[in-house]
Amino acid sequence: MVIPTIVGILLILVCAIVQGLWTERWGTHISDQLLAFAEAFDEIPELVEDWEGEDNVESESSEREMEAAGAAAQVSRTYRNPKTGESVSVYMICGASRSVAVHTPDACYPGAGFRMEDEIRNFSIHTGASEAEFKTATFLKEEPSGTQRLRVFWAWNANGVWEAPEWPRMRYGGRTPLNKMYLIAQTPYGQAVDQSPCMQFAEVFIPEVNRVLFPGQSDETSVPVAAPAEKLPADLPPQEPAQTSEEDAAK
Repeated sequence: MVIPTIVGILLILVCAIVQGLWTERWGTHISDQLLAFAEAFDEIPELVEDWEGEDNVESESSEREMEAAGAAAQVSRTYRNPKTGESVSVYMICGASRSVAVHTPDACYPGAGFRMEDEIRNFSIHTGASEAEFKTATFLKEEPSGTQRLRVFWAWNANGVWEAPEWPRMRYGGRTPLNKMYLIAQTPYGQAVDQSPCMQFAEVFIPEVNRVLFPGQSDETSVPVAAPAEKLPADLPPQEPAQTSEEDAAK
């Protein structure tokens, strides 16, 4: 009985040490890379070609949500194109991967009263000389004042490549400095994913984000092209578009 007991105690100690390192139980170390990401968030431009950005009003609740998400910095902004009348909401955070890799829209939006209307799929967005791979789905919320139907894209970036792994926490571990991006836009019923204003916006926005987050890299040489992801077909004939937008659920 002595040997099994010793083995059991050693396994418990190893598990406790691993968990402590993963959660930084014995310290609040913030890496230089994460600090650089947080500072770079201030440099993400408010004007991107024809798109004019306006920061969303922060509240005490949004500050609590940022803390709960483990974010070192965030950007919550709506970009509007006066030429087309389209708008796209952007929500970005950076932090340790143990927190940033979780809290995805399929978990957060139902808590805000939305239901997911279709399956989550990967989709590649062309961004200059490379492609970024996002996950995407539509979320529906019916209210007396109207229907909100939002298409949401989300992805992570640790080293210059926006990607959408199936298991992000396993992909990035617990301590990797990590960025997460949501792109959100209203979508009429049955609109093909490649017709979303998020697509046109991402083509010009993501290269600017990469430029400030990874200043030593170039879009042509440092960010590899991701494997083509599935293109989503249009679902049904279009109906009335969503009436209003709601970014809070992204947090």
